[in-house]
Amino acid sequence: MIFFKKFFNKTVDFDFNTLKNSEKYNSKKKTIVFISGSIPTYDKDSGSNRLKEIIVAYVQLGYNCILCFETTENDDKYVRFFNEFNVILFSELNNPHKTSAFLKSVSKIDFVWFYGPNTLKKQLKNIYKIIPESKTIYDMVDIHFLRYKRAIELDPKRVSLKRRYKKYFKIETIVAKKADVIIAISDQEKKVMSSYIDENKIIIISNIHYPKVNIKDTLHFEERKNILFIGSAHSPNIDALYFLYQKIMPQVWEKIPDLKVDIIGNLDTQISDIKHPNLIFHGYVPEIESYFNSTKFMIAPLRYGAGVKGKIGQSFEYYLPLITTTIGAEGMFLKHNTNALIANSAEDFATEIINLYQNKALWLQLQSNSEISLKPFSREILKQTLLSI
Repeated sequence: MIFFKKFFNKTVDFDFNTLKNSEKYNSKKKTIVFISGSIPTYDKDSGSNRLKEIIVAYVQLGYNCILCFETTENDDKYVRFFNEFNVILFSELNNPHKTSAFLKSVSKIDFVWFYGPNTLKKQLKNIYKIIPESKTIYDMVDIHFLRYKRAIELDPKRVSLKRRYKKYFKIETIVAKKADVIIAISDQEKKVMSSYIDENKIIIISNIHYPKVNIKDTLHFEERKNILFIGSAHSPNIDALYFLYQKIMPQVWEKIPDLKVDIIGNLDTQISDIKHPNLIFHGYVPEIESYFNSTKFMIAPLRYGAGVKGKIGQSFEYYLPLITTTIGAEGMFLKHNTNALIANSAEDFATEIINLYQNKALWLQLQSNSEISLKPFSREILKQTLLSI
């Protein structure tokens, strides 16, 4: 029986009949299975990039790595990437019975890693039935119910937010207790979850970051222009963009009328009523290094959300100073005026933009502290943590 089928225009070169003989599978090694809703699109959202780094780390630690997912992007590069690391790919293709059937065929599975609450709810019971001896790991990614709780505080009349809050509160505080290990993304989120789940079961694995350029090769302050906003169609990012457009930038443009904002990400697919000549929507950009290397700084005016924001760490990877909110800085060990500027009100955020755009000394100070900001998120720390599970 063939379990790996052709999807889009790429055939996954793996099936059940060749599992034991494949160079990707070594029966003498430990095996970990990752179950996700989709193949990680590591260049489109920080959660997928973090999962990609975790999978690669397990490969480098000598594990057989199997990645099971329901759907995939219509882009072969993600399949090619994981194939290059000898990750065994299994696409469920919306058939809920296939993942269980495939996993029954694997001789021994030591760990099962559930990525996100929806995957946990759907698959945990099946996993305990077919491979009860495996150790189950629930990767929260972030606390979803906390994100919706914060959104409700901003918009208490939205019934859909309350409905989602109840859904994820149940999964993350009741269903999650059945997993052997819970992965939180920050000290703050571990503290929150400790009110509901045994603290000894909770391990912290944050985003993974490392310098992508040499600071000596970066453009000088005077050579840069524009400011950078990065976000997916995730609701906190959309809210942040409206906050920027309606409340923050009108104040900035009074002082710097020609200041432009480069907006990266697929927010443009969700927003049609924001139009201004100084707001430039680029959509999804496969290679965004040029924006990190040419803009003056990044802004992330997030008013709600949860978890650790990958874009914040990404700015440090390119020695790009940033301005964000308390929500944006959460879990990143940031200190105002040392390695970032932190402002919450529209007035304060606008003041910080105006100041940093013209203050070279402050800009250099923030830039010089970028690499120190990345140390808690290294690949070395990741591997040490994985070995402790």
